Amino acid sequence: MEEKTKKSNKKVSLLIKAVIVLIVVVIAFFLSQYVAEKNEKSTGSRRERIYAPMVEDDNAALVAFQQENPQRKVVLACEEDVTNDTLKDLLIIYKEDDPTEGEITRLVVSIAQQDGSYTYTEPIPAPIENQGIQFKNIDEEAEMEFIVSGEKDGAAGYAIYRMIDGQPMDLFGDGMEDCC
Repeated sequence: MEEKTKKSNKKVSLLIKAVIVLIVVVIAFFLSQYVAEKNEKSTGSRRERIYAPMVEDDNAALVAFQQENPQRKVVLACEEDVTNDTLKDLLIIYKEDDPTEGEITRLVVSIAQQDGSYTYTEPIPAPIENQGIQFKNIDEEAEMEFIVSGEKDGAAGYAIYRMIDGQPMDLFGDGMEDCC
């Protein structure tokens, strides 16, 4: 009988050890999943695009643009000194009706002048939907580069511009022909 009790105690002891090992494995699994998820979130946030915010409705450059161009519906307007003259310029993406093409989306740069007035660049095609503007001094030279991105019917694209001779010049991009 004593032998039966010893065998029974051994089985119970083995069963307890097996349950403990199983609990440790399950905890380790869920802990690794948690750490991986946290790591993915922190890595993802570093890669996240940070777009420039839309200026307030009372921004002087925006008000001037809207007064001079009442037919143009502003979609996005972001401010930064892209001409390296210490004055904030305004990048404006707008929509308007074109007699031959229907509704078009364009980008102009409102260049601030020392006297408080603004000059405008020639309009260039801009993404139709989900537009975003980022400012980055990519080459660490004088003028600030800006990245315009967006979509059209799910096709995404972007272009990197720099102001050269008073006009935004496309330095590099991908897919803009599909989203403008």
